[in-house]
Amino acid sequence: MDITIYNTTLLTMQGKGLGVIPNATIGIEEGLVKYLGRAKTIDYKKADQIIDGSHHITMPGFINSHIHSGITLLRGAAQDVPEIEWMNKAIGPFVKHLTKEDLIAGSKLGVLEGVSSGTTTFAEYTTNVKDLVEEVYFPWGIRVVAIETINEVNRDRSRLKPTDLYEFDQDKGIAAFKRNKQLFQTFKGNPLVSVMFGPQALDMISLELLKEIQAECHERLSKFHMHVAQGGRERLQIQGRFGKDKTTVKVLKSHDLLDSHLIAVHIHDTTSQERELLVNNDVGMVGCPSSISMIDGIVPPVSHYRSLGGIASLGTDQAPGPGNHNMIRELRTISLLTKVLIQDPTAIPAWEALQLVSVLGSHNLGLEKKVGTLEVGKQADIITIDLKKVNLTPEIYKPFYNFIPNLVYSMNGNEVDNVIINGEMIIHNYKFEKIDTKSIIDDVNQRATRIFVDAEEDWIQADSQLVDFHRKGLI
Repeated sequence: MDITIYNTTLLTMQGKGLGVIPNATIGIEEGLVKYLGRAKTIDYKKADQIIDGSHHITMPGFINSHIHSGITLLRGAAQDVPEIEWMNKAIGPFVKHLTKEDLIAGSKLGVLEGVSSGTTTFAEYTTNVKDLVEEVYFPWGIRVVAIETINEVNRDRSRLKPTDLYEFDQDKGIAAFKRNKQLFQTFKGNPLVSVMFGPQALDMISLELLKEIQAECHERLSKFHMHVAQGGRERLQIQGRFGKDKTTVKVLKSHDLLDSHLIAVHIHDTTSQERELLVNNDVGMVGCPSSISMIDGIVPPVSHYRSLGGIASLGTDQAPGPGNHNMIRELRTISLLTKVLIQDPTAIPAWEALQLVSVLGSHNLGLEKKVGTLEVGKQADIITIDLKKVNLTPEIYKPFYNFIPNLVYSMNGNEVDNVIINGEMIIHNYKFEKIDTKSIIDDVNQRATRIFVDAEEDWIQADSQLVDFHRKGLI
């Protein structure tokens, strides 16, 4: 074996319940899980690297099903404003000052944060995603689903009223579509990189191009990952383009764009009937609870979608709204907010929350044959969680496992002490093996300082409520 973790408690996330195996050993060889089971049946001492897993949970790494990591260096720039202002007036004035190098630096910061709290797979959704894959994910050995943002909208929208329809640039959309298609060839055979298409949203792309993307998905047996019904701003655009009685879901259905190739992100601006329609058409759903509660003041309908039989998983979206890329926070947020929303303390229990960022996440992203569960022959994307922490004490095994709820309701993310991706040790004993975290933090601080200064005039002219809060000395 290359690596063994012995005397640990495995959460395999498969089989009965969560597949808990106490007093277990897991062996890794050539990037794959080679053995898992009771410790006494394998000689763990022959491995090249041996990890004592006592008082630890060993489980699949978390899956972040939707992230825009590049704008992480704008953390704290856009929050506590009305939803209708967030995109154009709050974050927009800063985004247009980002360079390619800034986005790479921001991605490093976001991925660094995610991995340190246990995430091993990121569904990265951005323009020129190839840059982030080649500069961040692949050099660091991090698993990524590369999704090229495809839209036809002019970049500067800060001065538009909510009812002003976006002007479309057909050439911009076609160029992004070509970049997305090229990703399949560029990363063909790469064990760490998967690819899917990324039309941004129905209000930002023509139906003609969206249908071309869907056809390409069918031909490649891929998926298209799209923001769907994400709030009042989108609703106004859809009504302006298609009619006052239209919604995103209605338009997609009428043009046969709902099928198993679609992953619908957010969908909080949908009716119960529309969600049922999405589920009946095998559409996957991604909820981003911290982001959407902050930006929209809404709880993503993950629980309702699951109750209808739909596949759902979680993502962090972008840092300027919710603040971070910690999947542990997403687990707790979706569970607690849903309980409050529907006044049901049984909603999204701990075990289902853990499934949302593991086995369900892998299924949603089409990676179920590679990751999401611990099984012999699958890719070794594994984390260990130290239970000997004040917030995770006591550690109980009989008559039941108290660490299952504690992982969701008591964990912070800094209890993750080992992270393995594709059989390679990324973090060992809380320390990154090959990543200089200090230099990344220093670089991001310098870049962000410049961006905020350069964007000041545009930010003031955009005149979001944050500007007034600043004048009052509140931020």
